[in-house]
Amino acid sequence: MINELKETHNQNVDQQNGFHHLLDEMDISYKEEGYYLNIGGIPDADGWVLFLSVDVECVEDLIKLVCPIFAKRKIPFSVAKGKGEVEKINYFLLGPDEVGKIFAVFTIEEKATRDLISELVEVTKGFSGPCISNAIRLEGIIYVTRIKHLEKEDANGNIVREIKVDIPDGRRLPFHVAPKYRYWKTKRILKWRYVPMVMLNRSPKGDLLKAVDLKGFKFNWCFIKEGKYQMFYDRYGRTIKERLQWQAKVLQELQGHIPIPKFIDYFEQGEDTYLVMDFLEGVDLYSVIVKAHENRNWRDLAIDLQHQLLKYYLEILEIINKMHSMGYAHRDATAANFMILNSGEVYTIDLELSYNFQKEDPNPPFGMGVFGYASPEQILHKDPSVKEDIYAMGALLLHVLTGNHPFCYFDDKIVLDVVKMENDVEDPVLIEVIMRCFDENPQKRPELEDLKKIVKSMFP
Repeated sequence: MINELKETHNQNVDQQNGFHHLLDEMDISYKEEGYYLNIGGIPDADGWVLFLSVDVECVEDLIKLVCPIFAKRKIPFSVAKGKGEVEKINYFLLGPDEVGKIFAVFTIEEKATRDLISELVEVTKGFSGPCISNAIRLEGIIYVTRIKHLEKEDANGNIVREIKVDIPDGRRLPFHVAPKYRYWKTKRILKWRYVPMVMLNRSPKGDLLKAVDLKGFKFNWCFIKEGKYQMFYDRYGRTIKERLQWQAKVLQELQGHIPIPKFIDYFEQGEDTYLVMDFLEGVDLYSVIVKAHENRNWRDLAIDLQHQLLKYYLEILEIINKMHSMGYAHRDATAANFMILNSGEVYTIDLELSYNFQKEDPNPPFGMGVFGYASPEQILHKDPSVKEDIYAMGALLLHVLTGNHPFCYFDDKIVLDVVKMENDVEDPVLIEVIMRCFDENPQKRPELEDLKKIVKSMFP
């Protein structure tokens, strides 16, 4: 009985904090499942999915406008069940493929879908939201993809049906795609100066491009970091645009003082923003760690390989120390954000979350961070300090020594699995210093110099 009362209480709290009451007021029946309120069900036949992306502050207004349209047409749809869920979706906490997918609307017939799109285009004008991956943007906040039902045999010989997302070719789509969203016609040249040649990584927050810089007809390679429209929209109204502007400023201020890519340019084209830097030939430390360990324990690595990994770590400590001396906290010091150049030098390549604690800039600090590397106070949006980097250096040392990403050692409440860490690290001195780095009280964490001395003691 007590458990039933608790469950009922929790449901009531969820509904008070969610969008349930809006659907109740419209007399729309729903079923709560996971992060969503589902109205109807996914059709059994192959069809279309329309996604509507929207910022957290405007979700309620959009619900009031579009839900009556879906109900009148008797179209099944899903909507994030509350503002907390919208934040998790839009802020990458559920993964990059879920970003922006606040509404999912399921249709079958092309004509009915086309008519619905036309109506949605009109009522959603003025709304904005982050870009959605694995779908074609039609207009504004409206995206579409295709779903197919497949039959296959399970392990017991039974025929089961599964749903597969089939991203359509935008050039053959039976719906109108606004000219500026026809991706197959974009990125041929940027700012009449940069010619993208290689897609290094496609991401919903923005693509990473290797390009040729035509300035002065020198045809130099450069690296372009793209920020897609409205991506990383935070509670202060900032997006990836402000993050890239900040990174451009930091690169120029720290140039020549710490090993970072040379700043070349920042510009906006269409709805997107672009940060241009020197192209560095090398490989990120994350990949180096994976290749070095190959599922092996630290003690099984050759001594020379151990020493090389530790030398990289010591160089990173020095980079962080130099940043601190110039008034900056890194705040995103993960293995993926340090590059080992072909020359053997170590560079830090992403300063998007950095913070100048002398000037208290940016104000407020940019949030987020990588789970496993980000300290509890950073996750809770507390005032930044250099102690956040100490926490990250403990996580990086754990990563170097085990080959495992630090998130493997924490549960969803950021509680460290001490037994697992002790089994994997083994060395009591290193275990002790990593534990100190992870102390919930930032003031009890060691200094960078302490870390340096302990790591250097591992060399003969």
